[in-house]
Amino acid sequence: MRTKKVSNKAMLGELRSLAMISGGMILGTMGGKAIDKVLKVDDTLPGFQAKKFVRPAALLGAGVLGSLKLKNQDLKMLSAGVGASGVVSTVKVVLKKDLLSGLDGTPEMAAPMTVYQDPVVHSIESYEPNLPALSASTYEVEEQTIKSYSPGEVVSDYTDAEIEII
Repeated sequence: MRTKKVSNKAMLGELRSLAMISGGMILGTMGGKAIDKVLKVDDTLPGFQAKKFVRPAALLGAGVLGSLKLKNQDLKMLSAGVGASGVVSTVKVVLKKDLLSGLDGTPEMAAPMTVYQDPVVHSIESYEPNLPALSASTYEVEEQTIKSYSPGEVVSDYTDAEIEII
């Protein structure tokens, strides 16, 4: 298998683009929280609120506009991170679940595990028969002698004979 040498400059370029996208995500999240604070969005109120969609629309718009209009590659990556935080915010508003904590419905990673217990099994009482106690018996074991046959011997009675085939 061929391996290609990676230069330090290429490695730093990749790390810089990763840092710019991550920084854009952080910047977008902080900006989104500021937008929600200015508009006084209340997440506890049930039902549809148009104010909740301002944050995702602003972040997505800023991300797309920055990626299209900016010439500097680092700033394009930064605006892509802002757009990505807009996607996360959109999922949070539409699905009412945080995309970064998973979509399975568990609020946190350390949620206690539960084991399914069938309600029918627990509704049936356990059966404990009321048996009389055992008494000491005077049972005597009879010893029975079993006749063994040697190989090659003719056996006339097959009812209680054990035959060994070699």
